[in-house]
Amino acid sequence: MDTSSAAAAEQPGAKEDQGYSRRASTSRDALWVSGARLVSQLCGIGTLLIAARVLSPAEVGVFAMVSSIVLLQSKIAEAGWSEYLIAAPHDKDLPGTVLYCALASGLAFTILGLIGLTVSLVWLAPSGSIFSTLLLLMATIVPGTFIICQSGILVRRRRLRELAFYQAASEFSGLLVTATGLLLGWGIVALAAGRCCVVLVALLMSTCFARWLPRFEFHLTTAREALAYSTRLLASRLMQFAQSYGAEFLIVFFIGATEVGLYRMASRIVGAVTELVSEPVRMLAWSYFSRQQGATEGLSRLTCLVMAATAFAALPVFMGLAVISVQLVSVLLGAQWLAAAPVLILLATARGIAVIQMLNEPVLSIIGRVALLPRLNLLFTATSLACLAIAGWIHPDLVNIALAQVLAAAITTSVSLYFLQRGTGFRWPSLLRRVLPAGLGACIMVGAVGFALHMAGGSLRLPFVDLLMGVVVGGFAYLIIAWSSGRALMAELNHVTGAQ
Repeated sequence: MDTSSAAAAEQPGAKEDQGYSRRASTSRDALWVSGARLVSQLCGIGTLLIAARVLSPAEVGVFAMVSSIVLLQSKIAEAGWSEYLIAAPHDKDLPGTVLYCALASGLAFTILGLIGLTVSLVWLAPSGSIFSTLLLLMATIVPGTFIICQSGILVRRRRLRELAFYQAASEFSGLLVTATGLLLGWGIVALAAGRCCVVLVALLMSTCFARWLPRFEFHLTTAREALAYSTRLLASRLMQFAQSYGAEFLIVFFIGATEVGLYRMASRIVGAVTELVSEPVRMLAWSYFSRQQGATEGLSRLTCLVMAATAFAALPVFMGLAVISVQLVSVLLGAQWLAAAPVLILLATARGIAVIQMLNEPVLSIIGRVALLPRLNLLFTATSLACLAIAGWIHPDLVNIALAQVLAAAITTSVSLYFLQRGTGFRWPSLLRRVLPAGLGACIMVGAVGFALHMAGGSLRLPFVDLLMGVVVGGFAYLIIAWSSGRALMAELNHVTGAQ
């Protein structure tokens, strides 16, 4: 009797400890996943920087196009299998049919790629390095479908640390192989060898962690269901691919491989900076708007404040990136890549204009219009590709292609603001009054950096010194402006959200 009473008394505490343990475990898993993503980003940037020092823009452009073609095949072959396994009922055994359907899909696209490679040998006569690169990359399609299924098993079992660990380890090993191959003079084959190393390490480690090797089976009903599920996800995967790589396909069609290499490097630098800015901005927006869920009073004011805070966080980064573009390209990539600096300026400008689009997801989700997001993404992708195609048709020049991105950013941002205004009811004068200090501050910062670089141009010929000076001057100028104007904005933002 006493024992049962004590157990009953301890039970709530035990449940509370279990709940805390689960939350702590989830937090640690999130940190592992974030860390793996950071390692992946750093390895990708490291690979590009090493490749830029060893390869020419034309070689980088050729690899970009070759790898994009194989990546498209992989995306189609892998679409939906992992998600189907994750979503499968937990009270039933996982069907091995899904794994073998995924492998069959990878094999089908590998055969399709080999047929295309054979045709290219007859009609185009590609060089030995291009042929070897294509062959190595196509060898990763089937293992990729196997890896994606093992990843789904790990996610299903909530073993995110193992997932993060093998992803980080494979990316790092790929970086080592790529760097070694480039230094040994393998050319673009080194990049393909690095990718093969990533897949091989991921294959071995994911198999060891997940240990899901079901016996061969094939049930037509399960295969149809899994295939239908995968097909539904294929459209979104293709849209994401078009957003990421559509510009490069258009550039090589209108201009050539060298320009693709220049564009790839510029867009990769801007993309890395965007990653650093977008995640904190999204977390901030979700944090503030989630407190407003279910309430409409004060939503317009909160929207204006969050937009202004986003402008304060992002505008100086992208405008600063534009003003030090020449020094940055010279230091990171080398003198042979200086033609990428104007592209970098325009792409940074486009991202700065489109910074408000980072708020689409949290705002539209909170106001109950999340179904609008896929249509907006489709519209934005179509607008961007249409602007690029028109620019390439009118005057096929890399700078004009980048200018088309600025125009597309202006159009899509206008559409975003229209829907955000309709959903939240914010007032334009109020928004402009709050965003104006951020814009003025960024302009003053750009002026200060430009003046400092101009004054030092006659005496300092070291790009690294110029870059360091630009960062220090720009950071100091903007800190003064942000301290004087931004602190009042954050105080008002905290007051509004704290009052809910």
